[in-house]
Amino acid sequence: MTSSTPYLPIHVGVIGAGFIGPAHIESLRRLGYVEVVALAGSSHESAERKAAQYVVLTAYGNFYDLISDPNVDVVDISAANIYHYPAAKAALAAGKHVVCEKPLAMTSGESEELVELAETSELVNAVTFNYRFYPLIQQARVMIQRGDLGDIYTIHGGYWQDWLLLETDYNWRVEAAYGDQRLARIAGLGRRAPQRTLDRPPRPAERDPDQRPQPDG
Repeated sequence: MTSSTPYLPIHVGVIGAGFIGPAHIESLRRLGYVEVVALAGSSHESAERKAAQYVVLTAYGNFYDLISDPNVDVVDISAANIYHYPAAKAALAAGKHVVCEKPLAMTSGESEELVELAETSELVNAVTFNYRFYPLIQQARVMIQRGDLGDIYTIHGGYWQDWLLLETDYNWRVEAAYGDQRLARIAGLGRRAPQRTLDRPPRPAERDPDQRPQPDG
C-alpha cells in the first residue's frame, strides 16, 4: 500500500543574486519539490529588484537575516567566495542545511571547521561539484579505473569562458578585496577536474592573478 500524502516542499533561501544565484533558482525550481522562498543580495535594493524579477516573495539585503528566517529550511550560498564560510557557518549554527558553491571556504582550516560543524549537527553541508556528474566526466573516470589509459601522471585541461574575455570586462573575481584570486579561480574552477576523474585532489598550482583595469565608479 502506498501513501497518497504528498511530500512537503523544501523551502530554500538563496544567498547571492548575481551571476550564479539565478541559475540556482532555476535549477531548484525544476526539481519539483523545492520552493525558493527568500533571496539575499548585496543590498536591500538589489535583492528586492532581483526577487521581483525571479518571483521570490521575500528579499533581504543581509544574508544573516535570510538565515534567521524561520520559513527557510535550506540555505543555498551562491555569493562571492569570501562570503561562503561566514554564511555556511551561520546557517549550520542556526540549524539550517547548506548547499554551497565552490570553494566551500577560503582556507583549509575554515573548510575543516564547517565539515566538523556539519557532522556534529547532523546537517547537510554540500558543495556543488556539479561537473562530476557530466556523462563525459563519468566516462573518463570509468576508463581510468579500468586501466584503459594506463598510469596517469599528468592531466592537462582548460576552462573555457568568455565573461572575462575583454580587458574591460569586470566581476568580483578581479577584486583583491575578495581574497586570494589564485584560490578564487584555481580552487574554485581548475581543481575540480582532477578530483572528479582521479578521485583524489591534484597538487597545488601557482599562477599570478590577472591585473585588469577597474571600471570607473
